[in-house]
Parts: sequence; C-alpha cells; structure tokens
Amino acid sequence: MARHKTGAVIQKWRVKNGKRVREWHACVSYWEKDKRRQWIQKPKDNTKTAARELAKQMLAELEGQGKKAIDAANMTFAQLADFYEQTYLIDPEYVDGRKVAGYRGKYVLGIILKTLKSYFRNDRIKEITHGDLKKFKAVRLKTPVVFGKNTRGTDKPGNVGQRQRSIATVHKELSLLRRIFNVAVSNGWLIKNPFEMGDSLITPGDEKPRERILTRDEEERLLAACTGWNAHLRSIIICALDTGMRRGEIFKLKWADIDFENRIISVQAFNTKTLRERQVAMTSRLSQELFTLWQNSRRNPDNLVFGITTSSKKGFAKVREQSGLPDLRFHDLRHTHATRLVSAHIPLSEVGRVLGHTQANTTYRYVNANMETAKRAAAALDEFNKSGDENKRAVIH
Repeated sequence: MARHKTGAVIQKWRVKNGKRVREWHACVSYWEKDKRRQWIQKPKDNTKTAARELAKQMLAELEGQGKKAIDAANMTFAQLADFYEQTYLIDPEYVDGRKVAGYRGKYVLGIILKTLKSYFRNDRIKEITHGDLKKFKAVRLKTPVVFGKNTRGTDKPGNVGQRQRSIATVHKELSLLRRIFNVAVSNGWLIKNPFEMGDSLITPGDEKPRERILTRDEEERLLAACTGWNAHLRSIIICALDTGMRRGEIFKLKWADIDFENRIISVQAFNTKTLRERQVAMTSRLSQELFTLWQNSRRNPDNLVFGITTSSKKGFAKVREQSGLPDLRFHDLRHTHATRLVSAHIPLSEVGRVLGHTQANTTYRYVNANMETAKRAAAALDEFNKSGDENKRAVIH
C-alpha cells in the first residue's frame, strides 16, 4: 500500500425499466503487492459532484487507515456483530477478583444482539447514519412485546397477549448498539460513532421509574402463599425483604457466608454486581428462618443455603398469583427494603452501602414514597400550616 494512489470519478451504465441509466461512482486506484487495484464505491446521490467528494474521502481514508479503510467500506453490520459476539460477548474472566473481560449478563445481551442483527442485517456500517438509529428507536418503541408464546410461536398455558415496549428496554438495545459501534471505531473500521453525530438517543429521564413496593398486608399475603412445593420461597422472600440482596446474590449464598453468632451475612465479591464484598446484618426473623434451614440441612459449609442453582421464576410467579399480586417482580422486594430503611430514618448514604451501591444516584432510584410516607409528609405540612394559622390569629387578637 506504499505506492502511488489516485482518486477519480467514473460513470457506469445500466438498464433500468428498459432504459439506459447513467450512474456515477468514486474510484481510488492503489498498488498492493505490485498489483494495481481499484476501490469503487457508489455515492448516495447519483451526481458527479457527490462522486468526486466521495473519491476525496476514500483517498483520505486509504492514506490514513490503509487496507482497513477498504475492509470497513465493505463490512456489514452482521459481520461487525459477529466479531463483537466472538471477541467481547464471552463468559466473564476474572483476575485477582476483578472482572477483566466478558459479561455475566451474556445471555440477555445475546438476545438483544439478535434483534440488532435482524434489523440492520446486511447494511454497511459506514452507511448507517444517526437518522437510521433514530428510526430504529422509533420502530422498536412501536413494536409491542408479545407474551405467552414459546420459541416455536405456539401458545403457552396461561395468558397470551401484547403490551407496550418500555423505553428502558429500547434504551438497553441502543446501549449495546452504541457499544458495538465503539468497537468498530477502536478497530479503525469507523472514524466516528454514528451515535455522536446528532442528538442523544438514550435519555434516561424519559424512562418511567418502577414504583412498586410491598405493603405490610401484601407481604403477609405473599408469605402465606408460600406453601406446598413453594414453601421454600418463604425464607428467600424474607431474605430479600430484610437484606435488600439481589436475587443472584441470594441464590449464590453458601452456609460458609452465614455467621449466626454475629448475625451477619457476607456477600462475596464474585457474587455481587459491583464485584465488591459487603456484609449484611440479619433481622431476628431472618436469623430464625436460616437457622431452621441449617438444622434441616446436611450442615455442609460449602453447600448453597437455598439449594437453587437455576431459577425460581415459575414458583415465584405462582406465589404472587395466589396472593393477588400479579404485577410484583422479585426485584421489587429490594425496592421495598430500601424504602423501609428510609422510612426508618436511615440516611441514604447508609442505605446505599447496605444495598451495595457505588453511586448515590443509584440509591435514589430505589427509594419510593409509599402511601404511608405520603401521609406522614401531608401530616407534617398540616402541622406546619396549623402553626402558621395560630400565629396569624395571635397577631390579630
């Protein structure tokens, strides 16, 4: 690629609807391994001026990036996505307790990646514009979420229907798409990420915050429904409500992590989202629940506390239906824990440490004002207004 390169404009003729049509192309000639080669591209606008400008751009890219410029010009999104999947979307790798590669949420990201590949397919990455990304966002927001269908498209037992796709879900898809284009930039296949060529497409402020917390009555109904095959969920739900631990953290707990004497649970770094170890105190009822489980177990410190290695989604779904709480998610138990701590006048900074947050803004999203909190706020304002009225009457008299 060290020999002389030239740029030019050429015209080609093709037959369209029985008529000869002239098409303008940009052409760059270069030498590779003592052979003269040509790199030809068609501009978006079929004009000689557009072809000339494209030729200048191609020549500049060839001078700056070499053969990569040509590879990038022909690279489709599907090819880029495959590269990303093979290189980055891998199982997590750890060094000295820190994740250095891969994703723990690999499965979910893989599903999102299939959606992106299905939409952009064979589009060349250099031709994908900010406008195309904006159109993708609009299309995804208009595409409803279909539930009650299995992978073969047939109905599952239970309810079947559609619901509005949330902005938060589309933002996750856009976030992965932006990350993939960043990989293209870092590898020299793109000069600039198309996300940076216009207004921000990911606006967290537009997302509707989750405001579902459990009342005392709902908690009693939920625990009462933990019977029969789902009796084991009672201790799991109590653990989530009384510690605010994430579902994955709860399922990965081992008996070695439980200190009954000091009533402390140690959440190991490998099992946390932030890869930071933390200690969580047990309430009296949680300590009693876990001690009963320990007494009935094989008492092996290396065994899982709750014995769940996959998921409890089906069991939890059945329990919430029986308790009349179909809209409840397991993660709402964590929100409930945070809100209860704030209601008990625990400072937000301390609530964040209990939850394992590294940023205060994250804790704010977990704290919701329930009906009880709202009534206390109104009562406090009533007292304030009452004192003001009394002062006015005192001045009048």
